[in-house]
Amino acid sequence: MIMSIRKGGIFKGKKGNTVTYEVNGQVIQRTIGKREKPYKDHELGNQSGFGKTSVFMRPVKQFIKNGFELQGKKKFTIGYNMAVGYNRMNAIEITSPNSVRFVYEKALFSQGAMTVNPEATVKVVEGGLEFRWDAGLMAKGMKRNDHAMLLAYCPEKESAFFELSGANRKTGRDFLEITAYHQPVTLEVYIAFEAADRKSISNSVYLGQVQF
Repeated sequence: MIMSIRKGGIFKGKKGNTVTYEVNGQVIQRTIGKREKPYKDHELGNQSGFGKTSVFMRPVKQFIKNGFELQGKKKFTIGYNMAVGYNRMNAIEITSPNSVRFVYEKALFSQGAMTVNPEATVKVVEGGLEFRWDAGLMAKGMKRNDHAMLLAYCPEKESAFFELSGANRKTGRDFLEITAYHQPVTLEVYIAFEAADRKSISNSVYLGQVQF
């Protein structure tokens, strides 16, 4: 397969097992070969960390696609890729190649300049989770018609429950329906807010862990 572009009479890109590119005005061509040296522990750990992040993000792909969309546009990239990169660097704890842990309180599922709501709370109620926040709090970037974004992640089942367009900020509360499993499970819970015109969003805030 040829993946190259002709520039000034020179092919630049990938062609067969070679890749051609330019650095400081000099055209460089190198062969893509197989690695012969064994991977070191930290390299194996990084590979495991990337895999762990990808698995973790899969159930919430639509949520983070929305939550990182604005940041992605600023960097001329895909929001999902930014989310994976951020969480790989900040929410993965690696102690050995075989010991990779996701730190839920450090994870972000949305990222933006709108002020967060650190006072928000969550509690288990019949049929789901009840979220509450201070409807009177008005800080940088906040508006009364901002809508809540709710997320409950279930590590044991590698699944998630979420709402991208929840109640308005002015209501001070919202409800997220949760489908009960046969056995009690742990849910990692988050909240964020997004402007009605979708031109501004807050970082997601970790509200803690609940049993459902």
